[in-house]
Amino acid sequence: MSITQTQIAAKLGVSQPAVAFALSDTPQALRQLSTETRELIIQTAQQMGYVPHRAAQRLSRARSDNRAASFDQAGFIYLGGAEQDIDSICLTMMQGVENELSKLHASLTFVRVCEPGDWKKVERLMRGSGVDGWLLVGRVNDEVVDRLNSAPLNGIPYVILGDHRCTRPVHSVNVDHHAVGRLAVEHLASLGHRRIAILKGGTDFVYQRQILEGFRAARKELGLEDEERLAAHASIWMDPRNGGMKITDSAIGWLKQNGLLPTAMFIPEPGSAIDFDPVLKQWEVEVPRSMSVVGCGFTPSRAAGQNSTFVEWPIAEVGHQGALLLHRIAAEQNAASVELKIPPSLVKGWSTGPCNMEPAK
Repeated sequence: MSITQTQIAAKLGVSQPAVAFALSDTPQALRQLSTETRELIIQTAQQMGYVPHRAAQRLSRARSDNRAASFDQAGFIYLGGAEQDIDSICLTMMQGVENELSKLHASLTFVRVCEPGDWKKVERLMRGSGVDGWLLVGRVNDEVVDRLNSAPLNGIPYVILGDHRCTRPVHSVNVDHHAVGRLAVEHLASLGHRRIAILKGGTDFVYQRQILEGFRAARKELGLEDEERLAAHASIWMDPRNGGMKITDSAIGWLKQNGLLPTAMFIPEPGSAIDFDPVLKQWEVEVPRSMSVVGCGFTPSRAAGQNSTFVEWPIAEVGHQGALLLHRIAAEQNAASVELKIPPSLVKGWSTGPCNMEPAK
């Protein structure tokens, strides 16, 4: 059975509020007792095996507006399918979160939510351990936000990491995906490329649409060829027999449009460009002499020894800034919604070079 503050008070012959003051870390509470009395109460509580009730402490902090001073635990909610492994992007964000929380002497608790019943895990976590805020990754939408804003979760601050589908203002941190597309085009244009193609993964996700918008906007602003036929879905390279990348009839048809290859290719899906060079070699297209290739990635997903040119997504920094934002809004009541966009960076490698003005045919 758990030891209570009332039991500690009875053993020492003091009041329960005196025990509460002694075990509190707020300046107001510390002024209520002498140093000797406080030390005696703390020593007795330790000897009796007293464990603080975290949920009660959280409620007390909320009432005293002292959350920031005692911010010590965040919940990391991953909204994904039960059959799916946790992807490397989520894990990298979580690493950035944990690194920042450790500097704040705070801990991180992970919970996966796959179906409506899983929200009970979130509620138990809140009641049992005094979570000071939530970080959300995955399938976040208005329905999820409505749940967080209703009892019993209402009042706990939250920050969304990565893409979301919320239509109302929320606190969020994400990669600037428009800048991802722009950065690739600007680098290739600086090398003299004007016929730049994009091998897109699709438009189902927010980041995919934003990258494509940034790519097209930059290509138009720089006066480069912006014909729609310079964009193709990555599925034209997929061999249905083995699920791998291979030159297919559809891919050859796209590459040979009007008998003219693009001089450069942008492949925005993280890690996909790594396998693209050997695929092009099947059709005797040499990278970068005949075609420059820019991919996307983030440090943990980068294959050792590849050293190709890619736009790096600052995934760990998204987690880092998300933790900082959560800590800040936990201290502020009714803080205005903040949407942070973290800029990407270009890592130059062997796969891009000056444009050959007479592209291979």
